[in-house]
Amino acid sequence: MSCRQLYRNNTKDTRRNSFCKIKFASLLLIITAIQSTFSQKEKRYNIGGFVELDHISYFKNTEEYDTKVNSRNQGILQLELDGSVNDKYHFFTGIEVRNDISDADRERVFIDEAYIDIYMKTMDVRIGKQIINWGEADGINPTNNINPIDFSDIIDTDDERIGVYSISSKYYIDDITIQGVFIPVFQSSKIPSTNSRWFVDFPTTVTLPTGEIIPAQFVLQETQEPQKDIESAQFALKVSTTIKGWDFSVSYFNGYDDLPSFSRQLSQDQNGLTNVLITPEIERLQVFGADFSTALGSFGLRGEAAYFRTEDQDGTNPFIDDSFYQYVIGLDKTFTDIIGENNLFVIAQWVHQIIESGEDAPNTNLNNIFQESFVARAEYEINNDAKFIVQGIHDIKVDNTYVQSELRYNLSSGVNLSVIGDFFGGKDNTFFGNYQGNNRIQARLKYSF
Repeated sequence: MSCRQLYRNNTKDTRRNSFCKIKFASLLLIITAIQSTFSQKEKRYNIGGFVELDHISYFKNTEEYDTKVNSRNQGILQLELDGSVNDKYHFFTGIEVRNDISDADRERVFIDEAYIDIYMKTMDVRIGKQIINWGEADGINPTNNINPIDFSDIIDTDDERIGVYSISSKYYIDDITIQGVFIPVFQSSKIPSTNSRWFVDFPTTVTLPTGEIIPAQFVLQETQEPQKDIESAQFALKVSTTIKGWDFSVSYFNGYDDLPSFSRQLSQDQNGLTNVLITPEIERLQVFGADFSTALGSFGLRGEAAYFRTEDQDGTNPFIDDSFYQYVIGLDKTFTDIIGENNLFVIAQWVHQIIESGEDAPNTNLNNIFQESFVARAEYEINNDAKFIVQGIHDIKVDNTYVQSELRYNLSSGVNLSVIGDFFGGKDNTFFGNYQGNNRIQARLKYSF
């Protein structure tokens, strides 16, 4: 299937770049004015946020990527208003503006979060658009299923959870916290567009049930999602406590998978050409989870596990993920005074997935990336203003690897510069192996206020 060409001519890009600079300059003036206004008010109201400039260049730009977006040149403005009416009522609003002159599909203006907190004697209630993070593991959290994610850049998702309109309440009984979440309307994750380097192009042939391989054209259909009404409501429950230095929780989620399953149907057009219709469909999902964390001497121990019960419990539908188990277990430690007074933080984790049907799942599915994986991260403080971070994943079952290195430097108060390298390796038709041509370098300048 051919991809859409989204590049513009140089004249349009130049005008758009200038317009982008004007918009951000205007927004900065607005920020200054609002901050000045609120500084004259009581301390109950605060405004903050950040401005970020981000550039990415890929090492490989060949004919294979002629129809793809081959860079990123984006600016982000995040405005956050935080305050309280009195001791019982608190509010927060975060608005994000993202402008990308290289990839228009990543542009957005939306509300990240907007909610009201109500504090009572034994219960807190939060109403509005919010992000709810569950889990104790580092980065890979099987129990964290409430918020969808913006996967338009698959490896740049740390701050890309999408807020959902919901009601969240916490009830406190001694050392036990019971949290309930109700999400009245379903919201799916954002998957890469067809012009993205993170969209793996369809093949040009298809294998028939007889084993014959014939030419074919793949056609991506519109995603079939639940109706945007109360019938698509989701809910979750979590009970957590602390016992003798051990933090425990158990949780339950009943809703939908934020990522679609893909059904396939063959048809022939009037010219005899075989078309393969690919239809993304959102399926129902239940998740039973548990996690823990504690300190063992100078080490931190954490773990997390979940059972994902899909609509294909007996493993007979090839177009729906089979039910599966996934767990994460990890150790972390901070080594002090490595060179002078500099510290080194290290965390190592093991991630394992078990398919209930006993069948192998394709590693290229976003729900099945980490099947038998070692995950590690190290952060070394070069000095008070500089830090070097390296993290990586290696799945021994399918033999593919991803490594990221980052040099982070504080230029001044609130101003941070990061230089990041992303590198992929692996066999063909594995998740990271499919992106070996996406090795890249990224420069990010961020001002937080």
